[in-house]
Amino acid sequence: MKRLLNSLDSPTRRQFIEKTAKAAFGVSLLPFTDQLLAENATTVGKPAKHIIYMFMSGRMTHLDTFDPKPGTPNGGSTTAIPTGVPGIELGEFLPNLAKNFKDIAVVRSMQQLSADHRGASYWMRTGYSRRATIIHPCLGAWGQRLLGPSHETLPSSVVVGGGGLHPGAGFLGPTFSPLPIGDPQGGLPNSTYAEGVDEKLFETRLDMMNAFNSSFDRKFQHDEVKAYNQFYDNALELMASEDLDVFDVAKEPEEKRSRYGNNRFGQGLLLAKRLISSGVRFVEVVNGGWDMHNELWNSIPQRAGETDQAIAALIEDLKAEGLFEETLLVLTTEFGRTPRINANGGRDHHSACFSAMLAGGPIVGGQVYGASDKEGHGPAENVCPQVDFNATIAKACGMPLDQVIYSPSGRPFLVAGHRKDVKTDEITLRGKPIDQFFS
Repeated sequence: MKRLLNSLDSPTRRQFIEKTAKAAFGVSLLPFTDQLLAENATTVGKPAKHIIYMFMSGRMTHLDTFDPKPGTPNGGSTTAIPTGVPGIELGEFLPNLAKNFKDIAVVRSMQQLSADHRGASYWMRTGYSRRATIIHPCLGAWGQRLLGPSHETLPSSVVVGGGGLHPGAGFLGPTFSPLPIGDPQGGLPNSTYAEGVDEKLFETRLDMMNAFNSSFDRKFQHDEVKAYNQFYDNALELMASEDLDVFDVAKEPEEKRSRYGNNRFGQGLLLAKRLISSGVRFVEVVNGGWDMHNELWNSIPQRAGETDQAIAALIEDLKAEGLFEETLLVLTTEFGRTPRINANGGRDHHSACFSAMLAGGPIVGGQVYGASDKEGHGPAENVCPQVDFNATIAKACGMPLDQVIYSPSGRPFLVAGHRKDVKTDEITLRGKPIDQFFS
């Protein structure tokens, strides 16, 4: 009944409520109608305090995960399994996510501008296409810039397994840079003194370095220089902090580590949970191995199985610790894979349509936005460009969508892309949040 009520416009809903009340109780609810309508209007829950951003590197196949097409030529051998929500099925390789689907919202109409690995990865993380003259910030850096630091000593954002091509803080500068961690099981690298160096020797070296740099700092009092100095100061504070233990997943019980999966992605999500529990706002965990051009059905059971197990364990832990409604979970990929199966039993690059997932925070689960056509080739309804997806993430976390941030060169930018009117110079937002997910 609530779903039917929400599908009506305001005057019709008022009539629906009054007629239902008269028929059922013989009374009019007119004095209380406005209150009931307000309760059923489109609402946004409290903004999420944290984001765990799961990036499926290598182009995740949508037809074998979130948008199966069983029994069709493009569906391959992947079967579909029920989710408990009528009419919604997932691929057989995601049984735990299917069981948790009441907490999950899926976009089945994502669309990309590029089928190039590097360019598409950049576009997904920043909402802008790559330029030779500027580097745009990722969402973690945007969050720190728009919402402020999330912790006194811990970084506001961390990237686990991101590699060297991650855009990082872009033009926002080093103060907003995510902390990179290669191996989630290796703790925070370079956070202790080198062999043969004790605290006294380290302090002596710092004093010498500051003495050498002092004349340079006095001469070049630019924002960029100050930002780098602040970056190093923050790193030194972190090295001396008791918060370093949060980076050590070995502190967790073995049973919990096993529940997440003894692999990089599973341990990466466990590390992400530890970090956001301690105050880090944004953690990206990269899950590679999705570039399945050959023998897809030999590869996907393990890759999707590890993904499914780890996310289910994360949702369970966040709920147990009362953090699920404070934490937005995001799963996305650069672009999709071709519906057509190639001669090698795999799928190639495909930017016209793919899937993504959101859960937690103010997101209302158990629903799908958009749809692909019967072949899985392109969106059949509600096309969702990347900027709309970023706008949805930003809205869910309380980032102001209309706040203009200027690069050092004076160029304006918004967190979810922008347009500039050539006649009036007005800056407007390109991305539009998926409001359906908030109601």
